[in-house]
Amino acid sequence: MDYKNIYIIAIFYLLIFLSVTKTTYAQEKIKKTLKEKLETSLVVNSDISYEFKTKKNQKSEVILKPEFTYKFTRKSKLIFKGQIYSELQDNLETGTPDENTVSDFSKRLFIGDRTNLELRELYFYTRLRNGLKLSIGKQQIVWGETDGLKLLDIVNPQNFREFLLDDFEDSRIPLWSIKSEFDIQSIGVQLLWIPDKTYHITQDFNAPYFTKSLFKIPPSGVTQELHQADKPTKFFKDSDVGIKFTTFVDGWDISINYLYYYDDLPVFYSRLSQPNTNPTIVINPKYERQQMVGGTFNKVIGSFTFRGELVYVFGQNFISDDPNAHLNIEKSNVYKSALGIDYLKGEYLLSAQLFNEWLVEDITPYNKDTFETNVTFLISKEMLNDNLKAELLWVHSINHKDGYITPQISYWVTTNTQLFLNGNLFYGDDNQLFGQFKDRSRASFGFKWSL
Repeated sequence: MDYKNIYIIAIFYLLIFLSVTKTTYAQEKIKKTLKEKLETSLVVNSDISYEFKTKKNQKSEVILKPEFTYKFTRKSKLIFKGQIYSELQDNLETGTPDENTVSDFSKRLFIGDRTNLELRELYFYTRLRNGLKLSIGKQQIVWGETDGLKLLDIVNPQNFREFLLDDFEDSRIPLWSIKSEFDIQSIGVQLLWIPDKTYHITQDFNAPYFTKSLFKIPPSGVTQELHQADKPTKFFKDSDVGIKFTTFVDGWDISINYLYYYDDLPVFYSRLSQPNTNPTIVINPKYERQQMVGGTFNKVIGSFTFRGELVYVFGQNFISDDPNAHLNIEKSNVYKSALGIDYLKGEYLLSAQLFNEWLVEDITPYNKDTFETNVTFLISKEMLNDNLKAELLWVHSINHKDGYITPQISYWVTTNTQLFLNGNLFYGDDNQLFGQFKDRSRASFGFKWSL
């Protein structure tokens, strides 16, 4: 084991020690100082999922999330968030993933095939006298207003270990970055510099949530040869940069966002090769630059909240159904929008969202329409003094008539212990984004305990 791995293990042991123990000190003054400056916590999640089709457990996971915040002053602090993840079935990520889409400084440390340690976040935050706020280190940067599906929330890549079923906060992969925030009169400005070359973690062909709908099935008698992805390597030149402006106008919270970035999914360039008359489709993935401009808006009117996102992506690449397409890829600008309305009345929350995506150019992408629409509906109610919560989420594709439904009941047994029972029920054609997982429908039971 190299020094890097030893260092990571030492950090995790230190973090757990700080989270679950109380240190005895001889002097009351020292004890008071630490109490004022150091905040620690530990969250333990355990979850077992039963898959209806196979009649077997899909996952049996235990997650420890130790955290601490050390306050140097009232304006400066260090935030540390770790994670110890064990999946006892070794099913969601079979074996030890090579993580070739993750930068060396963001890789997880695997202990066998079932357990890994991850430095989730480690950043220094400070607020200077001129109002400038700086966050430096490994962190999550959240853009956007939507639930269930993402539009603007693309700054951080995602681990698709459980497709879209994981909480966004858990599925995002934090990045080493610098975020600065300041005000120019009534306009808030956020600047991002992200040198971390980490991209989506997608699953192997034999994993439960491998997204086969994104790839063409080769004709009979034709094999496929997948090469290693061509990743960016230049520290400064290949960094991502972004800027966000926020303001408040006539009751509306408004933002304008711009991101210059590498798409977190590579472009799968392919060609037909016939060595020794054995036809083979050679696939050469490559990460390509993109630009995105967008914005958000929301306003509260009585019991209603109106919100939305608008996104325009320049030159997005798509696998093509056109046999004459160069290297089987076509490019188009893409317009995306999301409109949502929330109604909150007493213990009830009703929410609906409409997502649209329009390919501006006249191309023929594989397994995708030029104009696509998805809708989501959410209803929830809190009961028993907010200790019991029942909710139902429905995500549906208008074009392809597939989707999934997630009912859930959660109950706070004590102030720090929560039980939950939920289901993830997929439906639709198995060649579509959601329908491909209809055999992965499951029921889950678990608990969350915090200290």
